[in-house]
Amino acid sequence: MEASAMESLCNFLSLTVVGLCVIMKVPQIWSAFKAGNTNGISLGSVLLEQCGYSIMLSYSFAMEYPVVNYLETAFLLTQNFLLLGLIIHTRDMLSPKVFIFFVLYMIVYLSIANKFLPEVMMKAVISLNTPLSVSSKLTQILALYRNKEPGRLSAKTWGIAAYGCYVRVFTNLVQTGDPFIILSFSSGAFLNTVIVIMILFYTQQKRTKLY
Repeated sequence: MEASAMESLCNFLSLTVVGLCVIMKVPQIWSAFKAGNTNGISLGSVLLEQCGYSIMLSYSFAMEYPVVNYLETAFLLTQNFLLLGLIIHTRDMLSPKVFIFFVLYMIVYLSIANKFLPEVMMKAVISLNTPLSVSSKLTQILALYRNKEPGRLSAKTWGIAAYGCYVRVFTNLVQTGDPFIILSFSSGAFLNTVIVIMILFYTQQKRTKLY
């Protein structure tokens, strides 16, 4: 395939990811909001995911990668903030510590985005993204395994997440060649798929018990 055709394919796939990620977490957020609880959603998983998204967005912005190659991360970050807000509200966790952590969070990630950190630290930061992403998904997998039921988790949300990771493995192989980002998305694709399978399995088990 010619370079221009490959670039066009990458841009098209990137747009599908961005389009889907605009609504990716909406089913999960809506389910939790409607039920008035966030049962089944691991707070640890969401916090780790938030850190991973923030690193990916701020690092990609700092490195001046094509915007279309990471735009969906901005949408996911926004939706994750809403999900965290729901968790904090439904579990009555609001306290001054939350505001302090938020201020520290903003200082760290604005420093990355504006290249206030030395290059060696920038590379160290992005290298953390893979363990953060893996830890986030493993935390949710363990919570699912312990609970044996999906709660407010949405197979649609995690299915879109898996698709986005598979596409990003391909587009980054073609467009950036960044090994840190490729490894992060590869592990995310596999673990997201595991979570989808577990949600479908436990949902089916729950239905079987009801009948």
